[in-house]
Amino acid sequence: MDCKEALEAKPRVDFLQYLETNMSLYIMSLLHDPVDLVRATSVSRFWRQFVIENGFAKELCLKTFSGSSNILGTVNQSKGRKWDSSLQTDHDHEVYAALLYAFQKSEVSPFCLISKGISASSTSSNNSIAETMNSSYYKSTYWSSNGHSNTNVPETLTYKILRGTMAITQIDVSPLPAEGSPFTFSAKSVRFIVGHSKSPRKNETDPIADDEIEWTYTSPEFPMKHGRSMMQVFKLSQPILCFDGYLKIELLGRVQRDQKDGLFYIRVDHVGVRGHCLLPAFNAKILQRYGKPLLFYNPDKLGVVFKINQRYRQPSYTSGRVFKAIRQF
Repeated sequence: MDCKEALEAKPRVDFLQYLETNMSLYIMSLLHDPVDLVRATSVSRFWRQFVIENGFAKELCLKTFSGSSNILGTVNQSKGRKWDSSLQTDHDHEVYAALLYAFQKSEVSPFCLISKGISASSTSSNNSIAETMNSSYYKSTYWSSNGHSNTNVPETLTYKILRGTMAITQIDVSPLPAEGSPFTFSAKSVRFIVGHSKSPRKNETDPIADDEIEWTYTSPEFPMKHGRSMMQVFKLSQPILCFDGYLKIELLGRVQRDQKDGLFYIRVDHVGVRGHCLLPAFNAKILQRYGKPLLFYNPDKLGVVFKINQRYRQPSYTSGRVFKAIRQF
């Protein structure tokens, strides 16, 4: 009997059926690749039932993304367009595994994920939040706060993120250099808050109040550099899942005086948001009854997620232009 025959003759044991449940749960929790989870469901009916009923794909999403715990439910559009709570376990596995796969295998979007500036806590003269949307190094416009003698007065900038499902990994803030000084009008530190509207919005250009937004994520406080720097990059410890979302930037403390009036200002030249655009395969709808997003997955569009970021890497493609192109797929 050769080695192959010996292996075939040896009885095979399904360890999941013989180990204690807690041990089996621990072993399967070590799978960190969504592809491995999908393969595990193909081993046998018992393995498929074990993986799906214990929600390993969903748990992996909760570990990977900030903001994923706020998802109300999932809908696999290849099996219907309505949310059916009785099918939720099976749908969750397929949708969460695909979401992880799309994030891990797609490239970081070359375009900014901000749609528009919403509001600023204060604005000096005509230097509005809209000025921070232009990334040209040769522009002379910027956002400026009002001046204060108290260095502890904070400021906030609120932005609308592109519609759809985004995974934010990095936020860039460029403070304005102070004229005739080696320093900038930066804040002492910065904090980022992400959320979504509490109810569906027919027109995202309509004004929205702060209390109409469900803030679901708050970052730790990051120190800002006061020295002259074109761009300060803040990489998040975990990607943030954002569903038709909003970003609030809290600028905490002031460090630079204006030579003209001696007051302390915070001035920002540019704000950028980087991450993975998961459209058009993943989309979300806020259910007014629950105030939480329902995640929709279209398997037929998954390949577009990988193509879209490769196709639109030229600087001439703004986020708005790319967004319109995505909607055509």
